[in-house]
Amino acid sequence: MSLRPEDLTELVERAAERERASPDRYPIESVSELFRSGLLIAPFPGSLGGDGWTPLDAVRAIEMLSAAAPSTALVAAMPLGLAGIYGAGADVAPPEYRAAWIAQTERVAADYRSRRLYAACNSEAGAGGSLAATKTVARSVGKGDWRITGTKILASSGANADMFLSTAKVSQEDLPGAGVVEFFYVPTHAPGVEIANDWDGFGMRATESQSVHYEDAPASEICGFPNFIEVVQPVTYWYCLFAAIPLGCATGILNALSVPAPASPAIRLRLADARMKQEAMSAYLYETAAAWRPAAGPAYAARVLRMKTYVSAEATKLCAELFALSGGRHYRRDGVVARLLADSFAGTALRPPLSLALDMLVEGFEG
Repeated sequence: MSLRPEDLTELVERAAERERASPDRYPIESVSELFRSGLLIAPFPGSLGGDGWTPLDAVRAIEMLSAAAPSTALVAAMPLGLAGIYGAGADVAPPEYRAAWIAQTERVAADYRSRRLYAACNSEAGAGGSLAATKTVARSVGKGDWRITGTKILASSGANADMFLSTAKVSQEDLPGAGVVEFFYVPTHAPGVEIANDWDGFGMRATESQSVHYEDAPASEICGFPNFIEVVQPVTYWYCLFAAIPLGCATGILNALSVPAPASPAIRLRLADARMKQEAMSAYLYETAAAWRPAAGPAYAARVLRMKTYVSAEATKLCAELFALSGGRHYRRDGVVARLLADSFAGTALRPPLSLALDMLVEGFEG
């Protein structure tokens, strides 16, 4: 029977129990269960071991997981989104690169079936989330081999990952037709890869989002084909998943405050109002995610940016309002509600910085 987002209830409950018991510990058992359940490979087609999940299916799963175990959700978001991009099919690639794209899709799907964890290693200090500001560079050493040099921050899963997907600048001489930056696959334990142990986040503490330094580190291959990021626009898929994380945190706080139902009519009214806001944000996110397709164009990219900016900001604001309303048994620094609040801020601030999204929106209006 095919895996559906609504089938994940027991998995989510177990992940939540682990996160409550060890909120600072990397959720290795939960990640293993994500593989066993088939969730991470679900967007691949059935012929490659998946269930053909749509972007909307993936968003619903991440939102559901975030409501109970946000760190596990953030770890899952990147490989789930990558699977979704490969699951979009052969037509993602231009004709001259189609055979190579199909072969790469099969290789990555085989890695997922072998439970190899892919993680994002793209952010750089001072770049503000801008791909154009990337300082990491890739150079060709012949025969399709690449060497990567640069420093990254917020590499989800750290040393627990098997493969980093990393952005790097590349010259036209080395890769004709390349974009401003390209994605490269870098094995996490290859020579020249130094994974720090410096993660001390305000929220998302279990994600092990460490800094990484590459010094002539070997990349196994380029992701996709030249100008992949510009042509396919894969980042919009991840933006939908990232927006689901603070929204899921708001849902989790709402659920915690609603059971048992408050005796005060005033508090019940406030919670009803909060529920309407949460449902409206979910509808906005779901509608946007359902419209995702490769190479959707600038209008859709702008729509995703607006959606992510709005949903992330409003969901985080809602989390703060609900925490202030909680009081009593929930008003504890190490309680479930407090951790969800901290995780909502961390997810919003780091994936990517909200200020960058706001700056890009302003530029759009000015243009």
